[in-house]
Amino acid sequence: MNYLILGLIAIPLLSVKAIAQPINYPVVDSVTIAANNAPEKAIDEFTDSIFYRLHPQLNSRKIRSNETQYINEWAAIRKVVRDNLVYELECTRRLSYDWLISKYDGQARNGLILSSPVLNKVADVVFYTRHLELGYRRIHPSETSLASEWSRIRRAVSLLHPCD
Repeated sequence: MNYLILGLIAIPLLSVKAIAQPINYPVVDSVTIAANNAPEKAIDEFTDSIFYRLHPQLNSRKIRSNETQYINEWAAIRKVVRDNLVYELECTRRLSYDWLISKYDGQARNGLILSSPVLNKVADVVFYTRHLELGYRRIHPSETSLASEWSRIRRAVSLLHPCD
């Protein structure tokens, strides 16, 4: 009987030791692994950084439980971030974090602005979280106020790659 108890105690100790081992992510160019392996903390921190760019008036304070619109927006942004976070290997010496989104806004050699499809998705989810009545349908050209609102959201979440 004592052996059984000792065996049950040893099992958790072995699994804790296995969990403590560092994770070696496979390297593919400078961007590494898909986001579904990103740590929750990195996903939440990146979500916070985008959310508070949209809502600077909150001064990075915690969202209150009665602020359902903010809660819904944060959750929608988090889903996009989770699905598009990658491990940035070559950038880690200049940053305090290793996990970044996979695509940023940029500028082409001919001067054209390159729009990030990831940040477009962020703008979409925030916009449609605010306008559930639209049901994710496209904005019609005649709906200029809605198009302007989407553009304001998109400008607020615009990000350049931090290592460029």
